[in-house]
Amino acid sequence: MLRYFEALKSRFNPDSNSRRAGHVRRLFPYSFRITREGILYILFVFLLSLAAVNTSNNLLFIVLAVLLATIVVSGIISRNSLRQVSLSLQLPENVFVGEKVFIKVTLKNLKRFFPSFSIQVEDPELSLKQASQGFFRRWLHHGRKKDSGAEAPDRAMFRQSAYFPILQPRETCSELIVQSFPQRGLYCLQGFLISTRFPFGLFRRGEHIGAKGEILVYPLIQDISAFFQLLPFLPGHLEGRHVGPGENLFSIRKYQESESARIIDWKATAKTGDIMAREFAREEESKLCLILDTRMDSPAPESCEADFEKAVSLAASIAAHFLNDGAGMEFLTPNEHVPRGTGVQHLYRILRSLAVVQYERTSLAAAADYWGPNGFPGTRDLPAIRNIMSDKVFKIIISSKPRGSFPSAIWRSAHVVFFDEL
Repeated sequence: MLRYFEALKSRFNPDSNSRRAGHVRRLFPYSFRITREGILYILFVFLLSLAAVNTSNNLLFIVLAVLLATIVVSGIISRNSLRQVSLSLQLPENVFVGEKVFIKVTLKNLKRFFPSFSIQVEDPELSLKQASQGFFRRWLHHGRKKDSGAEAPDRAMFRQSAYFPILQPRETCSELIVQSFPQRGLYCLQGFLISTRFPFGLFRRGEHIGAKGEILVYPLIQDISAFFQLLPFLPGHLEGRHVGPGENLFSIRKYQESESARIIDWKATAKTGDIMAREFAREEESKLCLILDTRMDSPAPESCEADFEKAVSLAASIAAHFLNDGAGMEFLTPNEHVPRGTGVQHLYRILRSLAVVQYERTSLAAAADYWGPNGFPGTRDLPAIRNIMSDKVFKIIISSKPRGSFPSAIWRSAHVVFFDEL
């Protein structure tokens, strides 16, 4: 399944098979940047103007007028190349961290008679970041970066630029871009910046196309250890400890007159001389809950963020492993509860929760309250929490808490993975 984002910079309507993104009005919809060639060109024009004024040479004034007219013509032609252009972005529906995905950028020239030349499509935030690499911007923002500390994570959805050499009138061109997302989470599309250096390469003129869209990047899924195959949990039905309908033999006892003759064990009857009946063990549905403890003691160690990302990746891998085997699973964090389900759709519900989950720093509370219903304020389904914390549900817990902080009732029916083991 693919996801479409489309932005339109014309009075015409886009194709009906695409999802149109909402427009965003910007205070400064245009961008203008002087290239290195343009700086040399302007410097040459300035020197030529000084020479023309000092010498009063008519030929120099004519050459100066031609050079100045070239700047005006360059602006008119570049402005015409950017007019009436439709832009769309197409990318996969499900994206994982570090996975290389193909993004299809489609550009359509809606003009009837005039082509568009040398158009570059890029994210406006990344374009501004590249422009800030200049000397003056580095000097202006040096103190600010020093005071702000670590830079915020890059959340740009469109991470590379696409280039279209020429678009004939009414022509549609597409380009595939291969990119990956470095971190899990929500990536938002803030619009596009289309720009051109045509015709002389002296200036880069751009226009902002407002668009809204977002994509959720799931955590990385890896192959889990074979140890999880040995856990006391199997998909499907398990043999219970009580008598009931089932296929596994529970015991053999004396037959009662009111019972059906189908349960008579003729071999045991022949051996004992009395009529004996078979009892079967009741089949109980196995239940599994994956718990990701997002609470860390304050102050947390310096490596807490890296350890937490490993824990999230492990939780996603465990969920994918058991759900792909046909098991049913619940997912629980202190702030969210995903009820039990099976199948691929349920897996993506868990992955969506893991994509945006964040750790929180708290003080270590009492063990009884920490793992009780009050320790999970994000869900109001207290009976479901009590059932999960009972011995009826097998739990896989990923936690940063020390080994002695788990109650015995939880420890007997759970397998705990500690952060220092990741």
